[in-house]
Amino acid sequence: MSRDEENLKVGKLIQQVESFFLVVIAILTVIGALKEMYLIGLKRDVGLQDLLLMFLYVEVLGMVAAYITSKQIPITLPIFIAITAIARVAILQKEQDPIAIIYESGAILMLAIAAAVVNFRPAIKPAAPRGSSPDDRAGGSGTMPPA
Repeated sequence: MSRDEENLKVGKLIQQVESFFLVVIAILTVIGALKEMYLIGLKRDVGLQDLLLMFLYVEVLGMVAAYITSKQIPITLPIFIAITAIARVAILQKEQDPIAIIYESGAILMLAIAAAVVNFRPAIKPAAPRGSSPDDRAGGSGTMPPA
């Protein structure tokens, strides 16, 4: 068996393991969401922290679905999940030190800026080298090459 054939077999095995774990993550996420809905039903009250937790479940499912359909995860999805998780922690810890709220808010702000930078990245053109014309920046087409 050649080295390329071995690499192909290992690659396929890794893809199968990856698919298995994605299915496990999706199932556990649905179970967690159903459990949360059951607990909300028992207490007959829906708080903001409950809604944020449901949002986390939906975002995780969306990330799994995005990967299954396109074999890619948009980098903004984990950023949005992190923002939601930090917001939920801040809401649940009402009696925390005020400096902790500032740190959490700063983390949310940094993540939001990161998401904005990632979203608008294709619109940003690289700086032209000294002595070149503006059209030389991206191969003369005026557009940025794919990342």
